[in-house]
Amino acid sequence: MKMSRLFTKTRKQAPADEVARNAQLLIKAGYIHKEMAGVYAYLPLGLKVIENIKAIVREEMNATGGQELIMTSLQRKELWETTDRWDDEKVDVWFKSSLKNGTEVGFGWSHEEQITEMMKNYITSYRDLPANVYQFQTKLRNELRAKSGIMRGREFVMKDAYTYSRSDEEHQKIYDAITEAYLRVFERVGLGDVTFVTFASGGAFTQYSHEFQTLSEAGEDIVFRVPSTGETFNEEIAPAKAAAVKADKELLPMQSIEGKGVIGVEALAKQMGIAPEKTTKTMLYQAADGAVIAVVIRGGRKINEEKLAAIAGSSVKLADEATVKRVTGAEIGYAGLLNLPSDVRIIVDDSCAGLTNFEMGANKTNYHNCNVNWGRDLPEPEQFYDIKIAVSGDLHPETGEVYEVHKAAEVGNIFSFGTTKSEQLGLYFSDEDGTERPVVLGSYGIGITRLMGVLVEHFADERGIVWPENVAPYQVVLVRLGASDEVTAEADALYEKLQSSGVTVLYDDRDARAGEKFADADLIGIPHRVVISEKLVAAGKVEYKHRTKAEPELLTTKELEKRLRSPMKH
Repeated sequence: MKMSRLFTKTRKQAPADEVARNAQLLIKAGYIHKEMAGVYAYLPLGLKVIENIKAIVREEMNATGGQELIMTSLQRKELWETTDRWDDEKVDVWFKSSLKNGTEVGFGWSHEEQITEMMKNYITSYRDLPANVYQFQTKLRNELRAKSGIMRGREFVMKDAYTYSRSDEEHQKIYDAITEAYLRVFERVGLGDVTFVTFASGGAFTQYSHEFQTLSEAGEDIVFRVPSTGETFNEEIAPAKAAAVKADKELLPMQSIEGKGVIGVEALAKQMGIAPEKTTKTMLYQAADGAVIAVVIRGGRKINEEKLAAIAGSSVKLADEATVKRVTGAEIGYAGLLNLPSDVRIIVDDSCAGLTNFEMGANKTNYHNCNVNWGRDLPEPEQFYDIKIAVSGDLHPETGEVYEVHKAAEVGNIFSFGTTKSEQLGLYFSDEDGTERPVVLGSYGIGITRLMGVLVEHFADERGIVWPENVAPYQVVLVRLGASDEVTAEADALYEKLQSSGVTVLYDDRDARAGEKFADADLIGIPHRVVISEKLVAAGKVEYKHRTKAEPELLTTKELEKRLRSPMKH
């Protein structure tokens, strides 16, 4: 491609309302156009990067036995009502509309329901299984936040795959194979050493899942990694043990102290005359059956409601004001464990284990108790639990190691649905003995455009984008300096020669200054830069420089061809 024919142009500035570095650079370099927050058009250079990423993903998915298809974006309301995922209270990212005849439809944010419904036409017998299908499609999600450029869009390209198996064992083999395929994808695009399989919550999909998280300061997630094993957890479910607080040698008399209007851990600790880590927080929850649960955690820590629900054996919600007042006799904010009704279940986080002379709500409006001690003022809990959201400094419970804590960007996820979705939608198969069984479903996603954004964030430098070899829109940017017949002829000839040998080339044949051309080449981020000028033609050389290297080299054309056949790695 000759740059004089490329309709896009580089820009000195990105739109003023664009805060994400990946989008700023991609807009300036002419890869994308911003339509609105979270919505971008992909221009010729950007489309080439997308297609290169898709080609890698396609190869790896095909290697697992995947067959490519493409489903519709318009989806039937009734289908999603069947699985209880139409209601905005259950899935809050729907874009919805109505047809002219009044029929409600949704715009696909995921396709488990649609593909599973379709599979009822093709799966009836054990001989039809396993099945493995995937697609590349534009998804539409009504994201509340869209401030991360193409890393979190309202409209984005995704590869989503779905597998159908006869048994959990067969499903697990496929699940493991696709996990390995994903790891090969991230290795091939240049992110293998900073991308980890992470245990995560299932969100709107299922109870648990695995994510593929790339360490990145631009990421929106926090991951916790065990140093000795490499086991990695999303912040939402990371098992955590709080660092112990040093016990006091002397147990002081418990006192009731007024704390009206005291807000926040630091202010409360100051009021009580204790260290912040000796404050506690008691929250009242209600289980699905209405039972009240008093939950205690160290001050400054947050309760993880997913962990709490797992321990409670039920969904949970915060108790309303009337319930809190009935159970504790106090307004919200002053709850504690003293003198609670006997039918209240107590769950105490392990951050409170070993605390001495600690603070706790007095179950009396405006009052707190200080110098509370287990075994004297309150019964020592038979068991302490992990109900906390992990924070930096927490320990992995099994190894006792302090977690490594990183910001990260999710680039892929995989879910096991088991037979739930098939049972809801009526997808069954006849086993060898004629028994009718539900099909086991797995779902697997890679955000193609998100991955593009993560690559920009990870590799870019102060001069612009730096594309890895396998995804760059072109392998070489050929820069012609000067427009004499001799220079033009030499540059044109090299352009044709490289292309005929299978090397993709972006040829900067514009009438522009050398500094402008070099700056654009760096901004666009193509791995190899080759320069031809009058001096170089006279010397029988070309100037070669890799995008990540500081200094250029002078090479003959044959040396250049050899270099490009064995490209330098990042």
